Amino acid sequence: MDKDKAIKIGLLVAIITGVLVWGINFCKGKNLFTSENLYYTTYSQVEGLQKNAAVLLRGYKIGHVKDIYFSSSQYDELTVELSINSDIYLPKTTTAKIFSSDLLGSKAIDIVLPKNFSPEDGYAKNFDTLHSEIEASITDQVRIEVAPLKAQAEKLLESAAVAIDQIKYVVNESNGEELRRCFVKLQNAIDAIHHSGVTLDTILTNGDENIQQILTNVNGITKSINEHSDDLGSIIANFSNMTDSLSKANITNTLTKTEAAVTELNKVLEQVNKGESSLGALINDKALYNNLDDASKQLNSLLIDVQKNPKRYVSFPIFSSSKEKKEK
Repeated sequence: MDKDKAIKIGLLVAIITGVLVWGINFCKGKNLFTSENLYYTTYSQVEGLQKNAAVLLRGYKIGHVKDIYFSSSQYDELTVELSINSDIYLPKTTTAKIFSSDLLGSKAIDIVLPKNFSPEDGYAKNFDTLHSEIEASITDQVRIEVAPLKAQAEKLLESAAVAIDQIKYVVNESNGEELRRCFVKLQNAIDAIHHSGVTLDTILTNGDENIQQILTNVNGITKSINEHSDDLGSIIANFSNMTDSLSKANITNTLTKTEAAVTELNKVLEQVNKGESSLGALINDKALYNNLDDASKQLNSLLIDVQKNPKRYVSFPIFSSSKEKKEK
């Protein structure tokens, strides 16, 4: 009984140990019950990639990172061993790309198959080296996208600083009072505009009847114009005929003759002023003027004396003889 019990305990411990080893390897991404192929790839840096990191194909886990180490004593490259299920056939031109598997920065390897692949191109074998590629991390992508925004923000801050300095210069003690006065004047102007608008509204409201009457009168005028449009057309036609007649008349010839007559008249007047003609001599001879003036005065005196003493100049014997006979 003690021997059988010991055997059972030993078997139980072995089973527990096997399960524990399998569980630990399974948690590490290893599967003891499946065969795997080993592939190599090299990187200039692994960007935080760790052992046992997942190897994915289109998001499905097909293996894990078995080991990471430097390729040479120069430490210029790192070799990554990829343990991939043997039932996955990878083309020779397959690329193993390191990428960020989550927002926390965890790294994994994505197997990128070549485009337009055909079986004739061949498949990678165990211990072959795959092409490598490193995808920019989320931090790098954010940095690339944020860099232009950062530059613009810096320029904006510089412009804001300059604007603030200019505002400080404008609103200093010496200019502050002037600005306040300008604002007061601006407010007064706005109040005046508002008052004008209210006044105009009041005028329009109170004078609604007058405005309506004006519109009625305007409507009547337009109606009258429409009613007498034929008469207006006749007037316009007559005026057009008159303008045509004037345009056809020889006005230019008439004006030319008139100008020539005025020129001749100016010559005659010039001769009169110079005393060259008889009329000019008559007008410009002062002695003749004086004689005529004296003759006019003497004739006037004679006429006055004739009016006062007509008998001195005129006698009527017939009437005087008859008068003398009557007296006898």
